[in-house]
Amino acid sequence: MDIRKARVEKVMIALIYAGFVIWSAAFIYNTSFIAVDGNRYFALFDDAMISMRYAWNFSHGLGLVWNPGEYVQGYTNLLMTLLMSFAACIFGKSAAVLFVQISGAVFMLAIAYLSMKIAGIITRDADPRHRSLVGVLSFLCAVSYYPLAYWSLMGMETGLLALLVTAGVWAALTYGIGGKPRYLFLTALYLGLAYLTRNDSIIFAMLVWVYLVWEIPETRTGRAGMYRLLSATAVYFLFVAGQTAFQYLYYGEILPNTYTLKLTGMPLAARIENGLQFVKPFLSVTAPVLILPVLDVVFDFRKRKLLLLFIFFSALAYQIYVGGDPWNYWRMMSPAMPLVAILFVSALSALVLALSDTRFFSDYCLRNPVFSGRRMAGLLVVAMTITGLLSANLRFLPEILFLEKPYTAESNRDNVNTALVLNRLTTDNATVGVYWAGTIPYFTDRRAVDFLGKTDSYIAHLPPDISGSVSWFGMKSVPGHNKYDLDYSIRKLQPTYVQGFQWGAQDVSEWGAARYVEVEYNGVRLFLLKDSSDVLWNKISAS
Repeated sequence: MDIRKARVEKVMIALIYAGFVIWSAAFIYNTSFIAVDGNRYFALFDDAMISMRYAWNFSHGLGLVWNPGEYVQGYTNLLMTLLMSFAACIFGKSAAVLFVQISGAVFMLAIAYLSMKIAGIITRDADPRHRSLVGVLSFLCAVSYYPLAYWSLMGMETGLLALLVTAGVWAALTYGIGGKPRYLFLTALYLGLAYLTRNDSIIFAMLVWVYLVWEIPETRTGRAGMYRLLSATAVYFLFVAGQTAFQYLYYGEILPNTYTLKLTGMPLAARIENGLQFVKPFLSVTAPVLILPVLDVVFDFRKRKLLLLFIFFSALAYQIYVGGDPWNYWRMMSPAMPLVAILFVSALSALVLALSDTRFFSDYCLRNPVFSGRRMAGLLVVAMTITGLLSANLRFLPEILFLEKPYTAESNRDNVNTALVLNRLTTDNATVGVYWAGTIPYFTDRRAVDFLGKTDSYIAHLPPDISGSVSWFGMKSVPGHNKYDLDYSIRKLQPTYVQGFQWGAQDVSEWGAARYVEVEYNGVRLFLLKDSSDVLWNKISAS
């Protein structure tokens, strides 16, 4: 690459970098709000706020728990929760949330950088004319896929997982090229940290290990190579064994409570049918980006390309296996999308470059009085890449352009306002019963009752409701939201505050009307337990 091209590449990367930083700042600002107390608050996606409550309690000496004294693992993202606990140790509640959102932006930029590095490996045998273009466009695609940016900036572990998986893939591919042992152990380290971020990332790790055995002959034939591979594998499984032992010793369970909640009780056939219905819209918008990489692997086979493609398809298959997701922002597939984008851009560039060398294409498609044929070929690759991005992001354009508030931002504001009013109207001994188990418990510090069971072992072990009463996005029963027992959660436990009296096929509104009173304070409506000594009734009557 000549000096001029290198400078152009650096300028383009800098512009994309600056553009993403500005957009991220605007996104974070748009998810914040002025609450009823006149202060600005930041809030994450509600499931991330569950992790924030664990992190807050842990950093303040109460243990890695949702409710002090209750050892139930209602999170599946240990490493992300520990990162949150670092923020919670230093900052106040709202500022800690902001720190996590800024961390999400950093994760996205790191993913983009690693995507560019992987693109360089994928195209190392290609024509140097378009190698830099593929790198720049891979960087652009990584920061421009809205679902990945959304989950990262809203505090979910999706961004951290994508970063660590991408880093693991980069290290494995680099080891495959040069054979330097440190890259093999970096692979084990990154994938081990990915396991701590989400246990199901073990699927990606298995694919990477198969690639290493398949790609590098010395791992199969040479004693030194086999020894290194076994040592690196042992390093990875130290993470697996370590977290498993921690979960059993600390929580008394080998698997998280959320696993029991989402994956037990529902027949496999019903889960797969659910999952297929859920991913159909995703495949319809992703197909334009996916078809070319598949064809490229078939007609220009490389093991490293196949690895990237298999990681995506394994994420897709896993999403189907678990029965879908409550939110159609493609949370499970997002970590693999930067890898698909690399394959898409590299295949697109190779195709256009090959066509540009044909006389018909160069004479009739690329000829113009302003740009050379090579320059036109590059512009065509850019245009088609942007078209693919638009297809994948089309449904999210109103949020991308800030014509609409980001998903759940309005609900976060309502929940924060509810929490602030509860702090004012109840004592520290009050309890809160919630369907949204993150924001309200986090900002109140009251003992909480989780109606949908992420942090309640009893609810998690119930049979799921597969009657169709809890269904959306084409799913007949939504995992993680289809187990509930309002008689237990509300009638038996009688929390001081209840978020609502109906879910799915159950409705205890008639019972609730006799025992709870609806009040309004500073525009916030609450259901409070009648005559409870934990409610400051004098403040309500004085309002």
